[in-house]
Amino acid sequence: MIGNPRTSSQRKPGVSGESGEPPEQPPIESENEDILALLVNEPHVALQSGQILFTEGDPPSCMYVVKTGALRIRSGGVIYEDVGPGGIVGEMALVERYPARSATVYALTDCELVAVDEARFSALVADAPRFALRVMQILSRRLRAMDRRYRPEPLVAREPLEP
Repeated sequence: MIGNPRTSSQRKPGVSGESGEPPEQPPIESENEDILALLVNEPHVALQSGQILFTEGDPPSCMYVVKTGALRIRSGGVIYEDVGPGGIVGEMALVERYPARSATVYALTDCELVAVDEARFSALVADAPRFALRVMQILSRRLRAMDRRYRPEPLVAREPLEP
């Protein structure tokens, strides 16, 4: 095991689902298979269900790719997204280099993750440009989802602004 996820054994509300049963592992989305293939032989971090990976405000050092299991991204009482195999979390740490995590991430199920530090991230971008494109697509999708939360009505096309 590598990395330094928090070792809190406290469970978060909603971790085991409404029925009391653990959530099923989400299927691997086809576009995420490429990410997993790049990291198949990398060492992994193991998290138990309910364990915190990182907390909002923590200093970032790497991003994580989910090999198995499911993670939840949340800030306060707002759940942003559940992430399954091939998905990524903490990517803003490497793209933006902001000094603090913007959300808390914890395991919904037992998980195996690959930690990707800045050097490995740069190597992946250089060796597999599709990796960089996939990270940008994930960032864009998450930004659009947040935009919809704050502006739920569709944007109406307008005439271009005159210079």
